[in-house]
Amino acid sequence: SETKTDYVTRTQCTLVKEEQCHDAPEKVCNTVQKPVTKYKDEEKCSTTTEQICNTVYEQACTTVVEKECTTVTERECSYVNGVEKCWDEAREKCWDEPRQSCKQVPKQMC
Repeated sequence: SETKTDYVTRTQCTLVKEEQCHDAPEKVCNTVQKPVTKYKDEEKCSTTTEQICNTVYEQACTTVVEKECTTVTERECSYVNGVEKCWDEAREKCWDEPRQSCKQVPKQMC
């Protein structure tokens, strides 16, 4: 803020009485200087930067191996006293089965 002083000329008057044969007021004027203070408002601006972030989701996948099993029936035969006897035998067969496992992973983007 800046302070500036201007001088304004004003007329200031006072009444003076002078004794004469008849009382007649006389007007006496003087010029005086009075200081005047003026204020000036100034607008100051500044730029600020604000970081804006968003959460985005990315798909992350990995291969996992799971054990898979199933029951199979196999024919079994054997000879007892020279006679062939056969029957169905239930057996479990297992193997590794690869699968893809995916999930959404949050990531900050600024």
